Amino acid sequence: DGQCVFGFVPYGRHCYYAYDGRKGFSWPEAQHSCQQAHAELASFHSRAEVEFIVSLNRTKYHHLWIGLTRDRNFGWGWTDKTAVGFLNWAAGEPNCVEMYHDGLWNDNNCLERRGFVCRHRQCKVSFLYCPL
Repeated sequence: DGQCVFGFVPYGRHCYYAYDGRKGFSWPEAQHSCQQAHAELASFHSRAEVEFIVSLNRTKYHHLWIGLTRDRNFGWGWTDKTAVGFLNWAAGEPNCVEMYHDGLWNDNNCLERRGFVCRHRQCKVSFLYCPL
């Protein structure tokens, strides 16, 4: 019974937005863009979620930044602080993480220009935006 912010698509209990424009963004710029929409770079906890985003990502311009990043003190973590229980690395992979067009993940320099995917919880209709 939840609702998504305009431009976001519902899946499960969350809403997703996959940027599909020509302009690329660094990981910090992508995170800022998501936060401006009261969302975070997306975290993934199942292969089904990844496949859903692959179906949304119609752009051929960029791979997508996701919310998995490496902290020098704590290792890999999601920006939304959820547990890292599901990984989907490309061959030869374990800074910032991009998702290829096929859904596999790759760590890359955070300043590379990419698209991005945002996520927020579905919220009650009475909110103008969904609180994080």
